[in-house]
Amino acid sequence: MHDERQKMLANERIGTLLWKLALPAGIGMFVMALYNVVDTIFIGQVVGTLGIAGLTIVFPIQILVMGTGMLIGIGGASLISRS
Repeated sequence: MHDERQKMLANERIGTLLWKLALPAGIGMFVMALYNVVDTIFIGQVVGTLGIAGLTIVFPIQILVMGTGMLIGIGGASLISRS
């Protein structure tokens, strides 16, 4: 498996590699954004404007926490793969 990845990184074009490696991260970010939209619709229907106001305050904090988690996860995976 390790040799296959090295061959892939050494031989394939940058654009192809970018699509293969970035697609899962892009799909994950799309799912998180879709979750936020569905959550906003649900809270708006059940709670009303005060609920949406609360979400407006919490969403930037949630995105910051998710970004920090991705930073640690991707950086940790990079460090582990090098050792």
